[in-house]
Amino acid sequence: MKKYSALVLVLIMCVGMLSGCGKSYSTEESTVFVLKKGKIVSTDVESFDTSAYSEAALKEYVEQAVAEYTATHGKDSVVLKELTCMDGMATLILEYASAEDYAGFNGIDLYTGSVAEALAAGYRFDSDFAEISKDSVKECSSSVFMNGEKYKVAIIKANTNLTVPGNICYASSQNVSLVNKNTVAIKSGYNLLGTVAAETETEEVPTETEELVTETEVETSGSVSEDELLLEEETETEIVFEFVEEQEEPVAEDTTQYSSVYTYIIYK
Repeated sequence: MKKYSALVLVLIMCVGMLSGCGKSYSTEESTVFVLKKGKIVSTDVESFDTSAYSEAALKEYVEQAVAEYTATHGKDSVVLKELTCMDGMATLILEYASAEDYAGFNGIDLYTGSVAEALAAGYRFDSDFAEISKDSVKECSSSVFMNGEKYKVAIIKANTNLTVPGNICYASSQNVSLVNKNTVAIKSGYNLLGTVAAETETEEVPTETEELVTETEVETSGSVSEDELLLEEETETEIVFEFVEEQEEPVAEDTTQYSSVYTYIIYK
């Protein structure tokens, strides 16, 4: 099923402890936790409109979605651990028996295992990679870890934070920012190697357009009247503003949870 939580949920600062578990999965941003024994925990966060939904209605909806999935995949395949709503915000914590159950329930690709197993499963590692050490992040080739039997990998196709049960050694650089030694943030525009984001390129466009307008004014001086030049300036200025507004739309889409790019996190 497609990700229902993306329609109804946003962050709460303090979630509390999971029932029957000593580890807290409270986060400041949506996070997928890869656990050592193959289980997955997700903390999903989204805005919650209390005028349209009640906490009881949301809980009923989540419980129904879980029941429908577990009816065919086993009662422990997805477990609702916590759902909290407060001041128009909410946090949902779910535990999954495996990465396959996370992917099946949410409609988001997630794979965990060794690098060799990932290759056998058909993952190509065809991305730009960065080597991550205590003191630096530098560009590298995937060949440096392909034959390392000690390396494990988490592969996800989503804009979210991802935490792995070990130290991150390598990661695909596109859309990735390092949070700490075992967590990355994945979002369009991020880059481990420091590539300038698309927003910077957009800011340069009006300057280039203004230069073109200036050249046009110089070339046409003496051949048109002063009133015609003023009219031309007004027309060019309107075109520039319309162009900038059109470029703002894709930026908003980058905040969605879904991604078209695989992110590879290699750790040990």
